[in-house]
Amino acid sequence: MPRTASLLLSALFALPATYAQAQNQPPATAPAPTPAAGAAARSGLTGLNDVVATITNGGQTDKVTKGEVITFLSHYPAPRPEDRETVYRETLESLINTKLLTQFLIRQKIVVPPEKIDAEIERLKQQLKADNQDLPTALRQNNISMESIREEYENRLRWTEFLQTKATEAALRKFVAENRDLFSGTQVRASHVMLKVDPDASEADKEKVRQKLVAIKKEIDDKKLTFAQAANKYSEDPANEGGAGGDLDYFTLTTGLVEEFTSVAFKLRKGAISDPIETPYGYHLIMVTDRKEGKPIDFEQNKAVILQAFGADLQKNVVTAERKTAKVDIKPIPRDLFPKEAETPATTPAAAPAPKAATPAKP
Repeated sequence: MPRTASLLLSALFALPATYAQAQNQPPATAPAPTPAAGAAARSGLTGLNDVVATITNGGQTDKVTKGEVITFLSHYPAPRPEDRETVYRETLESLINTKLLTQFLIRQKIVVPPEKIDAEIERLKQQLKADNQDLPTALRQNNISMESIREEYENRLRWTEFLQTKATEAALRKFVAENRDLFSGTQVRASHVMLKVDPDASEADKEKVRQKLVAIKKEIDDKKLTFAQAANKYSEDPANEGGAGGDLDYFTLTTGLVEEFTSVAFKLRKGAISDPIETPYGYHLIMVTDRKEGKPIDFEQNKAVILQAFGADLQKNVVTAERKTAKVDIKPIPRDLFPKEAETPATTPAAAPAPKAATPAKP
C-alpha cells in the first residue's frame, strides 16, 4: 500500500494533539507500516476481540481489545524481544488515555452533526484518490471499519469544538508567558545518573533505589567524587557506556526527552543538582551544566504553533484529571501478540505512542 494512503489512515488513530504529544512529539501522523510491523496485523491471530484493558470513569466503561493494540503497533517497526513488554505497556497507556479523553468529551455533550463527519470522509476519499487509492480498499488493507472511521472523526471534531472554547487569545497569551522556554527554543545541557527500576516495582523497592541515589548525591556534595565520576561509576544508562560522565548534550523542551526529566532540568540553575526524580525508566540525579537562552516568539506569526502546544497541554491536563478518578484494569501481554518473524530485532526499536528513548537521552 502506498505510503500516503497509509499515513492518512494511521492519522485517524490520533486526535489532533494527543496526550502523547504532550511529550513533545510531532502531531497526528504515524510512520507508514514496515514489513516487520505489518506482519503483526496480517498474521492471522485469533482473539482480536479479547479485552486487554478496561477503563471505567464517570459512569462510562470502555475497553481496549487485542485487535486495537495490534492495529496501533502495525504503524511502528517490530520491537526487540526484550522491549516487547515496555512497548505493550506504553501502547496500552496511549490507547487508555485516548479512551479517557473520548469519555470526557462525550460528557461535555458536544454534538457533532453527521454532515460534518460526511465532509471529513469525503475529504479523505479525495486525498486517497489523488494517490490512486479508494477508501474501501484502504480500509480493508488496514483492517479498519467505516464505523471506526466515523467514530474517530466524531472524536476529532468534538475535540476541535472543545478546544475552541478554551483557546481564547487571552488564554493563549498567558500560556506563552508561562512557557517561555518552550517557545523561545532555550537549550539546556545536562548530565544524569540513572538507576533502573521496574515500573511495576513495589513502593518499597522504588524507595530503596531512590535512597541509593540520595547516598550518591551526598558523595558528590561531600566532594568525594565529581558528578561525572559518579555517573561513570553508578549510572545504569546504556548510553553512558564508555565513560561519558552522564552527559546528554544540549536539548530543548521539544527534543523528545521524557517530560518528567525536562520539567526538572529546565528549572535547575547552572551547576545545580536535582533530588532523585522518577521517570518511566528509573530514578535520576540531574545536573545542569549549561543553558542557552532562546529568542521570544512572535505571537501573531506563530498562532498555529501556539494553539497546537496549548491543545497538547490541555489534553494532558484533561487526561491527568481523568486518571485520578478512573478505574483502569490492564491484562498481561498476550503471548501471541508479536509474531515469530518479529524475533529478529528491527533496525529501529519500536516506539509506543509517544516514542521515547530507552533513557532520557535524545533518541
